[in-house]
Amino acid sequence: MAYSSDLGQRERLLENDVIPVATDLDLLPFLPDIIHAQHHLDAMTAITALPEVPALFHCHGAVWQECAPKHPRIYHYLAMSKTLAERMAVESNIPISDISVHLNVVDLARFNKVRQPPSQPTRALFFNKHHRQDSPTVAAIREAASRCGISLDFVGRHFGRLIDQPENFLPDYDIVFASGVSAIEALACGCAVVVLGRTSCGGLVLPDNLESYRQANFSIAVNSAPPSSEKIEAELRCYSSEACEMVAKRLRQMADSRLQIGKLAEIYQQIIERHQRSEHDSRAESVAVSKYLRRIVPLVKMADQVQRQEGLHSRKANALNELREHLSLVERELSDAQ
Repeated sequence: MAYSSDLGQRERLLENDVIPVATDLDLLPFLPDIIHAQHHLDAMTAITALPEVPALFHCHGAVWQECAPKHPRIYHYLAMSKTLAERMAVESNIPISDISVHLNVVDLARFNKVRQPPSQPTRALFFNKHHRQDSPTVAAIREAASRCGISLDFVGRHFGRLIDQPENFLPDYDIVFASGVSAIEALACGCAVVVLGRTSCGGLVLPDNLESYRQANFSIAVNSAPPSSEKIEAELRCYSSEACEMVAKRLRQMADSRLQIGKLAEIYQQIIERHQRSEHDSRAESVAVSKYLRRIVPLVKMADQVQRQEGLHSRKANALNELREHLSLVERELSDAQ
């Protein structure tokens, strides 16, 4: 069963995954065997609400929202790449033996349409949630696409356009600029993909670099050199319809989500057995929750301060408007009296 504290996720999860969704842990119809958690806020909420259940934490990124929490009932961690696993071990002081690399996959039943790539690309899509419209990367990509005679569309929160069903959208494009799961989904649809970083732009995914990009979760280092339109243009001119077909075929074989089900089931069983052999330590669990809360309290206080300041500004604005209205009324009364 899926759980999210965000009530807005209920409809999206039901649409895409067709599984039951809980938004209140007090109303679960059964006690789960294991918690497969992602995002520390919901993870710690579920772990605290279900004191008898062991947990697995699945980390998908290095940003604060996805940092790995520590708790006696989190017996194992999954990382989406080797680099992230090493970072988790160092930054969160997690034994490397408790971390497994679990590469991202794609649901082929959902992404079942594979396009026939054209001999020459004419349409490209910038598909990313991090870059702003005025970023140097976007400017370089615009210029490179223009030089190659390729029309360019944009999807992302900074472009005011979001999509919930990429499986119906991606097959319309010859080339997609993306990273992570978005890149995997585009490749599965038969699109050519140019890998994006948070501040830069990498290369075109080809048969000879497919495996290395996959091991890096189709991303590039944060400290990569700023992109140049000339470099991106060179990557675009490496486009090959034959390479697209080959990459799509291989990607759909190696990243099929069905291949991961057995591996996950084995990890679940190991965690459950380990939990059964362990003695419950309520003191250790309380200390873990306390340490976690101490970690997020400064951020909560910052959010409260911002909210208070916004409220103060709002009250000042309302008071000013009231004063203006009062002065206007006085002026009218004086004018009438005269």
